Amino acid sequence: MGVFRRVNRNVLILSSAVTATALVLAAVWVVRASRLKASVESHRAFWSHPHGQPGGLLYVALGDSLAQGIGASSPESGYVGLLAARLEVSTGRPVQVVNLSVSGARVRDVLATQIPALAALRPDLVTVDVGANDMGGYDASRFAREAAALTSALPAGTLLADVPYFMHGRWEAHAREASAVLAREAASHGLVVVPVHEAQRAQGWTAMLTQFAADWFHPNDRGHRVWADAFWKAREQSVLVDRPAGLEGDPQWFIGTVDDGVAAVALHRWSGVGRDDAEPRQGEGADDEDQLGPQRHR
Repeated sequence: MGVFRRVNRNVLILSSAVTATALVLAAVWVVRASRLKASVESHRAFWSHPHGQPGGLLYVALGDSLAQGIGASSPESGYVGLLAARLEVSTGRPVQVVNLSVSGARVRDVLATQIPALAALRPDLVTVDVGANDMGGYDASRFAREAAALTSALPAGTLLADVPYFMHGRWEAHAREASAVLAREAASHGLVVVPVHEAQRAQGWTAMLTQFAADWFHPNDRGHRVWADAFWKAREQSVLVDRPAGLEGDPQWFIGTVDDGVAAVALHRWSGVGRDDAEPRQGEGADDEDQLGPQRHR
């Protein structure tokens, strides 16, 4: 009888410990989830006005809650803030960020409100992430139409993220399909696709425990660094150059895409919105322009 009493007592202690641990974890999750929900408004307020020092490079971000930095410990710990910090360090120039993104935005929302706002700006760098919210009630034909409209409205050289990795099931199948659509449309309009879907997939299943916020949808600080790394790698395909002498009053000028580590030499003027006006200067002819491909900017 004494043995059975000891066994029952041990089982009771173990059961109580498991229950207590579960309650603690549940409480922690509730706190984190409530903070995540509250961060939607605090991050919106943070990005409601430009951040950074004016007079240097202008970085404009479009998109959804991911561009807002939801899931990160602070707005500047999201991938947009991380990219701005890296850009400032790598160029030695001040960077100002105008973040036009809106939590919950779909492709049609970016088209309706963010693209018109971009038209009033003359950015040196544009990034876009959108499509994750379109996976709920996914309509393939509608997404294709809206993706075509979006990519045709973005400036040449924009860094456009594909749809995030959903791991499995119907949503993941739709995410892969939508990513392929974005890649195809981006290529036809001189945009650069940022393969965040593959970057997230490469992290493996354990990333669910280490790289996501309480909702298991938005990335945490580690997850946003994965996004920033993917954008940064795509950005490194181009090179920023200073304005040529005598063009100080003109818009920023850039060289073309780097192929095999060799920068193209023709200069093209950034028009500010829409397609690059691609004015060949300094004796560069149309044939040289055609060989450059999409113009990029940093």
